Amino acid sequence: MLPDEYPLGEGARSYLDAELGFGRLLDYGVIIPRVQQLYEWSSHELAAPGLLDCIRDGAPTYAWPFEDRDVWQPPKSFIVQMAQRALRPERRG
Repeated sequence: MLPDEYPLGEGARSYLDAELGFGRLLDYGVIIPRVQQLYEWSSHELAAPGLLDCIRDGAPTYAWPFEDRDVWQPPKSFIVQMAQRALRPERRG
């Protein structure tokens, strides 16, 4: 479930609540635990330091304010918790 435009016409929660199944599993179980690393890697590889303006402390900020970061807290879901445990991100040294 992706918005048609940014900034969001409705709150971020409405879009995230509409996301179901496999997409939710990918977002919360695989991507979110690694999103800060993903932005840092992308910024470096693309030589685009401005990408780091789109994330703060692991919360994407390009579509809504950092203060609304609670939308990125994973839902209470057994399958999401299992994905997070099984696919832990690498620790950075």
